[in-house]
Amino acid sequence: MTVQFAVAAEDFVQLVRRVPPERLDGPGLGEWTLRELIGHTSRAITTVTAYLEHPEPEELTIHSASEYLEVVLRQHGDDEAILLRGRAAGAALGDELAAEIEAMRVEAATAIAAAGLDRCIAIGGDATIAMRLGEYLRTRVFELTVHGIDIADAAGIAWAPAAAHVLDALHLAAANASARGTGIEALRLLTGRRPDAGLEGVLRSGA
Repeated sequence: MTVQFAVAAEDFVQLVRRVPPERLDGPGLGEWTLRELIGHTSRAITTVTAYLEHPEPEELTIHSASEYLEVVLRQHGDDEAILLRGRAAGAALGDELAAEIEAMRVEAATAIAAAGLDRCIAIGGDATIAMRLGEYLRTRVFELTVHGIDIADAAGIAWAPAAAHVLDALHLAAANASARGTGIEALRLLTGRRPDAGLEGVLRSGA
């Protein structure tokens, strides 16, 4: 599946430009305000630049975006640390959120062009958790896509990410559900076997 980090990052900038300032201190997602949710999502851009500043690891330990979601997020994730980083990132954006994120986007694009997609990166600077930049960017598009939808919902904005990005996000979410032993339930939901999910028309013949 073809996903384009540059497109996802630019779409995110444009989405943030449309967020009403008066909504920023209102609900975002979970314990985050909308500003903090935007701050968390902006880290999908800044981590690219940050990880490319570290020395290149000698060998891969993570071979795909789906493996990243399972190993890094599930086995090494720290919900409290993620919450606090989102809050700090939101505060650091200041009053001109879109302008700050645009600068982050440009910096990341420059770093990616210089490195190339085959460059190996150490996640969080830890050489024992290493993957190809191209696969890491898929996880960044996943974050920008999923949280972009969250931001649009919280801000009351009609917004849709690129269809290819939605498809790849569905693929990664399904792979992660399967890895966690909940693949059958996810399949039931996606094929309308759980009517309360609002998907009863999925796979039904006719218009």
